Amino acid sequence: MTLQKLRPKIHFTPEKGWMNDPNGLVFYQGKYHLFYQHDPDSLVWDTMHWGHAVSSDLMYWEHLPIALYPDELGVIYSGSCIVDTENVTGFGSSGHPALVAYYTSHDMETSRECQCMAWSSDGISFHKYEGNPILPGKAHTPSRDPQVFRNAVSGGYSMVLTRESCVEFYHSENLIRWEKTGEFRLPEYALSGMIECPCIFKADVQGGHPDFDPPYVLMLSMDIPESEFSKIPSECPAHARLMQYFVGSFDGNTFHVFPDQDEVLLVDYGPDFYAGSVFSDVKDTILLAWLGDFSSGSRNTPMETEGFRGIQCFPRKLTLVHTGDGYRLHHEFYFPGSKVFPEGVIFRTEDKDVILKDNCVIESIRRDGLIAKTSFAQ
Repeated sequence: MTLQKLRPKIHFTPEKGWMNDPNGLVFYQGKYHLFYQHDPDSLVWDTMHWGHAVSSDLMYWEHLPIALYPDELGVIYSGSCIVDTENVTGFGSSGHPALVAYYTSHDMETSRECQCMAWSSDGISFHKYEGNPILPGKAHTPSRDPQVFRNAVSGGYSMVLTRESCVEFYHSENLIRWEKTGEFRLPEYALSGMIECPCIFKADVQGGHPDFDPPYVLMLSMDIPESEFSKIPSECPAHARLMQYFVGSFDGNTFHVFPDQDEVLLVDYGPDFYAGSVFSDVKDTILLAWLGDFSSGSRNTPMETEGFRGIQCFPRKLTLVHTGDGYRLHHEFYFPGSKVFPEGVIFRTEDKDVILKDNCVIESIRRDGLIAKTSFAQ
């Protein structure tokens, strides 16, 4: 299979080199911005930068120059972006809010991980904050992947990041100085292991929620040991990298899972879906995730000989549905623009699934929206 046949047409791919986690998903100055873990000089995971692309319709993307390069603090790991509409950082000006990026710096020699920030006035060129790191770290102690969001409960801003097997929450009034406010630890029934790429959002509930505030969803990407495979739901093939989610409340300081959730819930039930995140500064909850060919074997995936490696899933709108078993994520493919597809892209309803096939990628969503599966074509 040739590169032209392997490369998807409406799923984002890097021009060349390696790509993994989506980072800094945000709507800014009239465009959707996708930053991503990227090594332009390698076809395997190596020296991480933040790649960058923009789109007006989430289907066709314009590649932009690399946004963040490694520096004396280390390579650039995952993170998030927020539009500083109130100019609490002082980085913006009247009518021109700054785009503020948060990321983890990883020292390759000591494995020290610390949290840093950078800002941009045009969404393209970034200035790293002179006071980095804003949260220092310790050697050989994973602490990574900050997501910053507006705190709708107590005001100001919150940050969520992972530290080994724990999720930590921080608060700030100016997006620069942060204080820890709480922790979330995995329930006994959950998949355990190394936690990465936390993502929390206030969820819209289909049919409304007249008697209480909207629930929150906390998504966690997990690198799990084989001893945990028995906990994986039967609809999903057993493998080490999965995204699980929890539904609960956010009290302004930390997340609390609802007591009626007592089983493992997965964001996607396929073998190649990881590190998902949602866009900030948009009305709907729009998800992107890395399709990582984790168990590809000889399947038709863009491997080292094809000039690029790594694909993002097609954007999905996420909501919650209240079922007899509690809240569940509902998926639907998200089309802010036209549904006119280029030749070779198949979008159809087949049996009980909505299918999107784009060269080497197959995404399916069950008709009720509650089960999504992503994989590479055999």
